[in-house]
Amino acid sequence: MYEEIIEKIKERLAVKNLNVVIIPHISPDGDAAGSCSALWQVLDKVGINAQLMTCDYIPDYLKWLKRIPDAISFQNRQKECKQWLRKADVLFMLDHNTIAREGDLEPFVREFKGETIMIDHHPDPDEVTYRISDTSVSSTCELLYNVISGIWGKEIIDTDIANAIYAGISTDTGGLSHNSSHPETYRVIADLLALGLDKDYVHEQLYQRNTLSRLRLTGNCLLNKLTIDEHFPVAVIPITLQELDVYNYKDGDLEGLVNIPLSIEEILVSVQITERKDKVKLSFRSKGNIPVNLWAKEYFNGGGHLNAAGGQMPLPLNDVVQKVRETSEWFFKQLKIES
Repeated sequence: MYEEIIEKIKERLAVKNLNVVIIPHISPDGDAAGSCSALWQVLDKVGINAQLMTCDYIPDYLKWLKRIPDAISFQNRQKECKQWLRKADVLFMLDHNTIAREGDLEPFVREFKGETIMIDHHPDPDEVTYRISDTSVSSTCELLYNVISGIWGKEIIDTDIANAIYAGISTDTGGLSHNSSHPETYRVIADLLALGLDKDYVHEQLYQRNTLSRLRLTGNCLLNKLTIDEHFPVAVIPITLQELDVYNYKDGDLEGLVNIPLSIEEILVSVQITERKDKVKLSFRSKGNIPVNLWAKEYFNGGGHLNAAGGQMPLPLNDVVQKVRETSEWFFKQLKIES
């Protein structure tokens, strides 16, 4: 499908003495960090000088991925980020469809003079020099596997690169529970196993490492904060900034929480609403063919995938919770699911 574009990218990256910048979306998740880790390792192998930079910070729970600890953040190394953007020939946008999702880096990336390569699986992508965008794949990491294989051959993938790619596939599908029904996803995973993927190690790093404070935060959310809508099959978990402080919250501590209410038989949609210093963030998850990206886009300045979407609002937490409740009727009427 993308053979022609991949061939053009291959020709561009064959030029000697290239400088490359890699940028994920703001608040990188497993797919963003996994794709950045995998690509950076490959570029290292072929002798291309590259640097990963982020608007904010990559969560601690993803720093086991190779090369990720070497990323530079615009928050504390602005000068270096600007220098890299000035000298880079090629910029990779990974796991995001628009420069607007690069946070504080956005105005400087808009001034970038080189060529931009987007590899992503979100709808409505920006126009860039080379774009590989496919909403049908499970994750950017699955798409990146095909790009790497097309440019350098799958033989370049070793255990660490395979681990990074699989981490993105696993986290972006909720452990292969959604957006993962295409046979090709499992063919990629089978290839990764053949190339050295240490699946047990990846699962241990992603799903079997907890702190006492994280477990207590999760317990508090499920026991004291989880509510079920009286009229619609929606679970809501509002979390205050004060609660995050009480439980010594670190980035990644809430990973996977929003999926838990979907285990309740009658619940079709789960919404996690988290208060931050300057905004309130929303995470939507759903079962079956319930398009929560529609809800996130219509009312919460967001979007995403059919079963997994996000949004944000510059409003107090209680106002956002109320807005979710008020718009539930609109959303379910779109689906012809009545109360």
